[in-house]
Amino acid sequence: MLDVVKKSLMIPLDETYADSELETLINACKELIVSAGVEKKKVNGENQMVVSLVLIYCKTFFGFKNDGSVKDLPSSFDLLLRQLALTSGGKS
Repeated sequence: MLDVVKKSLMIPLDETYADSELETLINACKELIVSAGVEKKKVNGENQMVVSLVLIYCKTFFGFKNDGSVKDLPSSFDLLLRQLALTSGGKS
């Protein structure tokens, strides 16, 4: 997942300066998805909607500065998260 996120942020795969922050964001997004009612096995699998959610989340918060520029997640994130939670079939 880290490589996919780095590509979407146009960070060369051999650059590791942001890996720790990106891994933290990836894991935070996955926990958010699980807390919305999506099965953990779907979050840790190859679900393309999960990948999309992680990309939106990371693009929103990578390099975040506490200046109020990011107040809410983009509406596309919220829409995808609701759709995934409704079709997930419950938490595990």
